[in-house]
Amino acid sequence: MQFSMAAIGSRILAPIAVSLALFFIGVQSAAFEISGSKWKGGKTDFYVSLTGESPSGIAWHDSFLAAIADWDDDSVFDFNVIEQAIDPCLEDGLNSVDFTDEVCGSEYGASTLAVTLRRLSSTLLGEPNIFEADIVINSDVRYDIYDGLLYPGSNRRIDFRRVAIHELGHVIGLEHESRELAIMAPTIGDIDRPTEDDLAGVDALYTALESCTQNTLVLGTRSNSLADGDCTVAQITAGGTDFSYIDLYRIDLEKAATLSLTMTSSALDSVLLISDLNLTVIDYDDKSAEGCSSTLTRQLDPGSYLVLANTFDKQVDPACVTEGDYSLTAHYQSGYPLPLGAAISTSDTPARGIITGAASNSSGAFYQTRFSADESIKVNGEIAIAAQDIGEAGFVVAAALTGNQVFALNSAGIFVERANNASPFPKHRTGELGAIETVLMLDAVIPESLGITELDVDFLLGYGLDSDPSTIFYNSTPIKMVIEPSAP
Repeated sequence: MQFSMAAIGSRILAPIAVSLALFFIGVQSAAFEISGSKWKGGKTDFYVSLTGESPSGIAWHDSFLAAIADWDDDSVFDFNVIEQAIDPCLEDGLNSVDFTDEVCGSEYGASTLAVTLRRLSSTLLGEPNIFEADIVINSDVRYDIYDGLLYPGSNRRIDFRRVAIHELGHVIGLEHESRELAIMAPTIGDIDRPTEDDLAGVDALYTALESCTQNTLVLGTRSNSLADGDCTVAQITAGGTDFSYIDLYRIDLEKAATLSLTMTSSALDSVLLISDLNLTVIDYDDKSAEGCSSTLTRQLDPGSYLVLANTFDKQVDPACVTEGDYSLTAHYQSGYPLPLGAAISTSDTPARGIITGAASNSSGAFYQTRFSADESIKVNGEIAIAAQDIGEAGFVVAAALTGNQVFALNSAGIFVERANNASPFPKHRTGELGAIETVLMLDAVIPESLGITELDVDFLLGYGLDSDPSTIFYNSTPIKMVIEPSAP
């Protein structure tokens, strides 16, 4: 996170950003030029309804649509065209284009062909997002529509389409590029379509997040660090000056759930954020209390999210630094069990079947991962057997993993410790496989009554066929149960 008053307090809308077609604006060192400002989701609507036609007989409207297609077809950005007239000078959150004799109240420059006006809204991570971009085209300029060299033969008119393509590049978020052959050059020339450099700029702007690994969010606690060589905010947002380190963890929720997060460190100035897959921040905590750790709890709707383990780009607390180790603890609570990921296989046989399950209090009102030692706990799972295996002779297994110990659920429904590399793995149930196989692993167990006050357990369950007993299909994401001491 970049340290600033805006990052700590309220966020203020940035002013209108103006891209002029004929004047160079240098932003950062790269073949293409981008500032990092872009559209959320890499797409936007654009309103077009131009009247009249060029001397060559091609309608201005059709040529502008062709210019949109030049970007839409060859880049990762998507325009949704709405053929309706909208005044481009209105600050209405709608993107549009028109011929005008002034720049929305100001005069055109002596050699200005067109102007793109962009409105920006600030974001917590990276540069401000674009939320409106309008194009005004100088109606005093003599235009025509043609391909190839500028001013071919005796035609001294400006090609309208390449001007439209250039301005649409600004709409997308590109700046002027003066070092490479590009449609985004600050002055008009012989290039009449987006070049490889232009398209690379769009790709860099809208796929930057893909350059950083997204780890699966593991429930429970995992250790990691933020240090030189890690991803930075500037890297995943394609611009700006926020070079704070960041790790990304993804979680997919099929049902609404409450996610509780703690980023713990004795020295690393920890910042926790939850965002959507477009890096729009939903919630964050940059200091939970005295110390360097952060905590965050948030109710989330069904969808896919990123948990971001971040720090500051410069030291802001004398007791905390911007590089170091941390532990990330994640717990969830929901009225629905958490999906356990795609099944995996113990052999080269492709995995099959769908496995679900969760731990809950004995009332079954909530599925969760964290329990007090004096709570009554139930852990159950369900295996949707693959169609090809229904009715086949097979078996169901379940295991509990804690530390270096492995416990297997035997046929009596009791977990027994399994010695290292012991074979065969105890089977919980054998016989003809039904369409759904249910497994009750714990039922109304109160850890404290067994002398257990702290414990971290991963439960796995799966099935196999008697015809291939060495192959077991089981859940890739374990059912997590963390026992914590009960309140005094």
